[in-house]
Amino acid sequence: MNHERPAPSSIRVWSVFGVLAASALFGTTGTALAQVSGEVDPLSAGILRLLIGGIGLLCLSISDLASLRRHPLVVLAGCVGVAVYQLAFFWSTRSTGVAMASVVTIGTSPIASFIIGRLRGSPRPSTSWFVAALVIIGGLTTLVTGGYQSIDVVPRGVLAAILAGTAYAAYTESASILVGRNMKGTTVMAGLFLGAGILTSPALMWTGVDMLTTGRGVAVLLYLALITLTLAYVAFGWSLGHLPPTTVVMLTLLEPVVAAVLSVLVLHQTLSAAGWLGATIVCGGMFIAGASTRVDRTTVSA
Repeated sequence: MNHERPAPSSIRVWSVFGVLAASALFGTTGTALAQVSGEVDPLSAGILRLLIGGIGLLCLSISDLASLRRHPLVVLAGCVGVAVYQLAFFWSTRSTGVAMASVVTIGTSPIASFIIGRLRGSPRPSTSWFVAALVIIGGLTTLVTGGYQSIDVVPRGVLAAILAGTAYAAYTESASILVGRNMKGTTVMAGLFLGAGILTSPALMWTGVDMLTTGRGVAVLLYLALITLTLAYVAFGWSLGHLPPTTVVMLTLLEPVVAAVLSVLVLHQTLSAAGWLGATIVCGGMFIAGASTRVDRTTVSA
């Protein structure tokens, strides 16, 4: 049985910053991938990122990896969640466009996290969490759609985005369960991401590994794998030990804000006034979400 006690306020604050730092790194992936745009298949890059980043996490947790064997079903569920998220979001962006795929995935993930948590009997989030959800989703919708005159709604693409958002929430919940059983966050992330990389690796037979054929491709891949996955998920995994999954999922929605700002600063794209307004609203929602960490836990026994 799990017994929970509140984490010290300082730990909660650092945990919030840990998730936000991870989210900021997630937000750089699009800009990094744009450096080799047209030279590589994005799905191939995603799978290679899972494999290499997972190996990076493995190197940081090799001594504890055997502990994953005690929870095979939860680990498998997490691996499947990561793999499904990767493939479903890729398919959605190809089918219905980046804007619609992002909005639907973003809108689905906190709702799915809430439903999964309630099904597991987790404490109900505070009222401020629901306020933050509405503010952030509204802000992100404004941010993502503000720069587009029209958006294509392709039903199969929308369904794939819903699946991606649900899968993201599911693997975050799986990771939280494992961390709650006194497993180290880095070990958990190593198992989930390396496992997902192995599950999706057969697709490389169709996509190829062109990213490994140029020096720039290799450099970008190492950044994507070791910085935006290995390093980011060390912080993400540690924070999961002190914050409920619903809050973690909410805070990671900072990712598209960082991506949008970098698209302006690095890729010299234009963000409309509505886009900047949406980004500002999201930042306000993040503050509310960080303050909503009513239920933080440290597992005493499992």
